[in-house]
Parts: sequence; structure tokens; C-alpha cells
Amino acid sequence: MKNTELLNKIVTIPDNYQLAEERHETRNRHKVTILRYQKNGIFELNGPRIIAVFLKDTLVSVKNLAIVPEGKLPSPERARALAEDIFAKSNRSYARGLSFIRIEHQQREFIGEDKKIHQFPVLWIKFSHTNGSYNWVTLAGNGQLIEMEIDSRWDYFRGRRKTEMWDNDDWVLAREGKGPQLNSPNALA
Repeated sequence: MKNTELLNKIVTIPDNYQLAEERHETRNRHKVTILRYQKNGIFELNGPRIIAVFLKDTLVSVKNLAIVPEGKLPSPERARALAEDIFAKSNRSYARGLSFIRIEHQQREFIGEDKKIHQFPVLWIKFSHTNGSYNWVTLAGNGQLIEMEIDSRWDYFRGRRKTEMWDNDDWVLAREGKGPQLNSPNALA
């Protein structure tokens, strides 16, 4: 299955979004492809965007910050069911190894077309996997998918994430020496 077909199974890419960047990097010591979609294909740092990270044909991470979500957050039961469905749609065999851990109320934000910071509430639904990783789905109002990530590793010695954060503009800037190191629990750039 083509990567864009898989991505379209779990997020809706707006009609005016086009590929703004494709890069090849390493995540958990494996080569990955990062696809970034933005309005009219114009790269805008921390602006509205959809970023997907693929390990071959496997979607390992997606960040959907294309629009400010509206509506109420789903109930915890509904959020868990939606998360499990999203994992199954993206990789059914991997999803069989997941175990639910917890749900947290968090916030997400991005810089809108109006150049203002738009912050909104989300539910972060965390799972463990039999491979020792942690995994999550983040949902906003009306159950809109904001994030999905699998096979994320933890650096217990440093008390922070170990897996590279190619879907985070500020982390990428730090990695390139163009911005400050992010605080824990973010990965070291």
C-alpha cells in the first residue's frame, strides 16, 4: 500500500495541502521517510501541518495540526475505542500486541495562518506493546486524530524519550543546531 493511501485511512488531508517536504532520517536506528504536508505545499515552521513518519510501508508516527479542532472531547471509553480502531487501521498485526495504560488530559498548539498560537485540549491515550515500547493516540474535539505514534522508546537513565522526534519542528531545529534543546520528557536532539 502506498504511504499516502495508508495516511488517508486515518487522517483527512485538506484539499489545499500538498507535499511541502520529504526527508529521509533515522528513527530507532532504522531508516524512515518523513512526509510533511502544508497549505499549497509551502513549508512553514510550526504552522498548520500534517507530518507522517514511515518505516518502509508502516506508519510509525503522524501529527495532524492542520486545523483547530472543534467540539467536545470524547468520553474516556469512546477515546480508548477510537484509539484502538486507529491502531488497527494503521497496522492490525502490530495493534494485537498493544495493552491500554491510561488516558491523560493535555494541550496541543500550533501557529495558525493568522500567526497566532492556537492551543486546544486533547486526550492522550497511552498503550504499551509487547516489544517494550510505548504507543499513543491523541484525540481532540469530536474525536479528531491529532497524533498517533508506535514503537516509541524511553531512555530510563535520562528520564526522557529516546526515540527521535521527526514530527516536532522545535526538536528538529534543536537537532540541526538552530534552536534550544527541549526539556524532558522530550528526546535529546
